[in-house]
Amino acid sequence: MTDLAIPDWAADMAAGHWYRLSGDEPDLGWGPTPLGTRYLEDNDPAHDVALNPARTPKESLRRLLRREWQAPWSGRCGFPAITEAWNSAVYASRLGPAGAMLVFGGGHDDYFGSDMHAFDLASRQWRRLTTGYIEGEAADYGAGAVYADSIYPDGSPLPPHTYGYVQYDAARGLYLLLKGQLELGPDVVSAPVPHLFAPETCTWLRGPRHPTAVIDSGGCSTWDAARRLLWGHSGDDGGGNAFVAYSPDGENGDGSQGCWVHDLPGKLPGEANHNAMQIHPGADLIVMAVHQRDALAALTPERPEAPLEAVRSQGSRPKLQPYAALDYAPALEALIYYSAVDGAGLYAIEWDGCAHWRCLSAPDSLDPIADAAACSRHRVNRAHTFGRLRIASFAECDVAVLVRHVDSPVYAMRLPG
Repeated sequence: MTDLAIPDWAADMAAGHWYRLSGDEPDLGWGPTPLGTRYLEDNDPAHDVALNPARTPKESLRRLLRREWQAPWSGRCGFPAITEAWNSAVYASRLGPAGAMLVFGGGHDDYFGSDMHAFDLASRQWRRLTTGYIEGEAADYGAGAVYADSIYPDGSPLPPHTYGYVQYDAARGLYLLLKGQLELGPDVVSAPVPHLFAPETCTWLRGPRHPTAVIDSGGCSTWDAARRLLWGHSGDDGGGNAFVAYSPDGENGDGSQGCWVHDLPGKLPGEANHNAMQIHPGADLIVMAVHQRDALAALTPERPEAPLEAVRSQGSRPKLQPYAALDYAPALEALIYYSAVDGAGLYAIEWDGCAHWRCLSAPDSLDPIADAAACSRHRVNRAHTFGRLRIASFAECDVAVLVRHVDSPVYAMRLPG
């Protein structure tokens, strides 16, 4: 657990129940936050006339008719893709008095914006940390716009589908993204280039390009705080299936940060897409939820070259799903598994050489997935969770925090002890 003070709102929560933290009508009488902070889309840079003036008569007419504003960086889907287009999030414990959820991403032809956003847990407010690269013309985004270092002219990375490739280094307060893009558009070009974001200074750094690894779509990762390594397993797409480790520490002569430590054969040939990965610090094991096998598998980071070993499970276990989240709750000393397919169901996995599953959700809890989908006016990817479910750890307890859609509330559950 950390020494962060638990937010005032958490004292009103019954353990095992999901609650709406934000939006127009939060639960438990908390009251809406100030206008402009209630939803993620309130801070869409395309909706800021100072950042995105109407450049053409056609765009002026769109706005007069109250249609969705367009920007050169909007892509095919616009700002809603920051959650819906296969994207993740992290819990940044050092940002704000109770930490914050950081959201970044785009990818493919869906969204080209490199803006970073934060949901502050103490105030229950959204804010935009950076506007990203908004100075370009239409030709500077998407197909045909190639950036050899995987970064826009302002230093921010081209936004990939982040999948499970993002983690947080609490010791240095860094958002870590394992993969990069050289080009966006219908036929994206990915690159094994890590990117690092310091939310306290709102600055981006990049890591060195890996000489051989293919880190493409559908992968997952975990942060190993003891060894200071970002472990990642790429998906199968685009020739991927690398199992790698990256250290963010140290500066190189070319201005890049950190180094690659391991490059090992993939552990899941032909079944690597859309799994979840998490290190269990007590057991010192990297655990993967392999949905294709409907099973957990594990390896020790002391012997990363070893094959994954099957893990025996007991208790109330759901069917493992793609796009799920796997995190660690320090107060419970347990892994936490969550899939949007399970609605309100959130599960603890306690470890003694065998995985003991139990459902933490109360039977009469709000279903945040159904509730968020009913709130949204956008087309949503209902089954996707990735890292948009994270565990915030306080001195008193652990809290699960769930970001769903750009126009839906943020949800939270106080975990039972």
